[in-house]
Amino acid sequence: MSRFSLSVRLTLFFSLIVLLVTVTLSSVVFYKFGEKINQQISRNLTDIADHKAAEINNLLLFERTNLLAWRASSVMLDVVVDDLDKRINTELKNLKQYYQLKGDLYVFNAAGVLIASTQPGVLKTKLPEIWQTQKDYELIFKHEVPFIKGSVIAHVTTLKPPQLKMQGYLVITHSWDDITKMLAPTDSNFALRKNSEANAELFTRDGIQSIAIDDDFIEKSLWMFNEESYLGSISKPIVLGDVNFQVAAFMPEKLAQEPLLELTKNLLVAAAFVGIPMIFLVSLLSRHLVTPIKKLTETIRGIEDSNDLSIQVQVSGRDEVADLGNAFNRMTSRLGEAFTRCSIWEKELEDLNANLENQVIERTAQLQETLQKLKSTQTQLVQSEKMVSLGQLVAGIAHEINNPIGAIYANMPPLAEYIDDVKATVEVAESCLDEAGMKKLNEHKVEIDYAFVIDDLSKLLESQKQAADRIRNIVLSLRNFSRLDQGDVKTVFLEEGIDSTLQMLSHKFRHHIVIEKDYALNEMVECYAGELNQVFMNILANAIQAIKDKGTIIITTAKVNENAIITIADSGMGIPEDVKAKIFDPFFTTKDVGEGTGLGLSISYGIIEKHKGTLTVESDQTEENHGTRFIIAIPLKITPA
Repeated sequence: MSRFSLSVRLTLFFSLIVLLVTVTLSSVVFYKFGEKINQQISRNLTDIADHKAAEINNLLLFERTNLLAWRASSVMLDVVVDDLDKRINTELKNLKQYYQLKGDLYVFNAAGVLIASTQPGVLKTKLPEIWQTQKDYELIFKHEVPFIKGSVIAHVTTLKPPQLKMQGYLVITHSWDDITKMLAPTDSNFALRKNSEANAELFTRDGIQSIAIDDDFIEKSLWMFNEESYLGSISKPIVLGDVNFQVAAFMPEKLAQEPLLELTKNLLVAAAFVGIPMIFLVSLLSRHLVTPIKKLTETIRGIEDSNDLSIQVQVSGRDEVADLGNAFNRMTSRLGEAFTRCSIWEKELEDLNANLENQVIERTAQLQETLQKLKSTQTQLVQSEKMVSLGQLVAGIAHEINNPIGAIYANMPPLAEYIDDVKATVEVAESCLDEAGMKKLNEHKVEIDYAFVIDDLSKLLESQKQAADRIRNIVLSLRNFSRLDQGDVKTVFLEEGIDSTLQMLSHKFRHHIVIEKDYALNEMVECYAGELNQVFMNILANAIQAIKDKGTIIITTAKVNENAIITIADSGMGIPEDVKAKIFDPFFTTKDVGEGTGLGLSISYGIIEKHKGTLTVESDQTEENHGTRFIIAIPLKITPA
């Protein structure tokens, strides 16, 4: 299966991080600035609406102020006293021209007849009903009158000198078309709402249309006009006379979003300027980091292919990767030395095994030869007083057979001395017997000789077999002890290994030992699983043998800090203090002669040391059924040497 190289993966990984950081920062910037832009758009729209409303208000307020000022002029007093002449029309025209009024001025007498106006051809026209008012001043919003073309806005004030009756009306009009021009759409569209009505007039390029506007105007985020979405804002209410009005401003959403689009574009450009160099630098950095690892990998493959532990990684620099290379070189050097030592030890053990086997064969031949010699003399010793000495001799030989290792290495006296002693004993016995005794001896010696020799020979052969088996077990244990570093590291539940070991040993304790478990570790441990199972086998087998009748074995597991703790306690006979001090020594055993090798606990101790752990034993024979407790502590993970 094809795969990306480490440098490519590191480049992709760090590039992804750079991309995520860039996107995150851009998103934050976009969100913050976008929010400010939206707020600014909303404020701008509100300012535009307020500005338009203020323009209309200023215009109408200007006309209202002038209207109220003009009614107090001398010309208007002439109207009050009914002293009309041509100068009133001239005065009205001068006012319109001087103040650049957008509409016309009208003067009506008390009878409601138009007596003067800046609009030609309308004299003697009756006062429109909509202009009739009893108030000192009234603003009449958009409306129509018969003698004026189009819609107008009118300011109406009464001509009423103090303490006199009302003498007429002074009216100034303003063309609605002028208001329409002021609200004509540019970048924004405008709507005019008066007296808090539910509908407003929206001024568009296609004309004026009515739209619904309520008091929740601000809550509405988007407005749809002519299949296009708009953002909207409305001005504060303007109050003039009995009229109040508001101007709403609408901006196309596309136009409003242009600053955001520009911000997005700038952010993308900035991200590209930052991201591309960062990715390039990440690529260079990844290659720089991976190159030493590639060298290390190539060296490992070379060692794997050639089994040559003298190959070294070329190291440069003083960083952590260089430290890793140096550590690897030290490890391979030590492994090479260890393998060399193991090879030497293995050869020495093989030589020792061969030597032991040869010595056993030679010793066996010597013993068989001795037995053959004994056969010729045993029949003559049946009635001899030295039969006791012969029994002692046989017991000594049996002891030698049961202790083959001691017989090989101890400076035992040669069997020839015993044979000579036997011959002398036979000669003395024969000299002491008369003819009748000799005859009786001859009648029974064959039968006695056959049974005695066959019995002793069987014992010798069985003892020889046990000795050979014990030597073989010792050699195998020594081989296992020399190969502790060849196991595979696995991640396992230690409780499963304990249960498996108990299952294999169940035939030895099924009816007289109760197994109690308290498993609290419940965590996988990185270890040499096969070797740890051997430790469990050695300790549990010893615990079973320590309980002669009925008893209990308690097994607990736990996690303390970063260590796995296994405790195996039995209710057996316990271990004396002098024995406990030597219990982990190689070849030391408390079992009967010919049983065990004395290496089980020594190898177990080495396995636990290999795991950088501890193996301790607790026992007190002063208390009845106190038994023995083995405590194993190993790290949860294998630590490099």
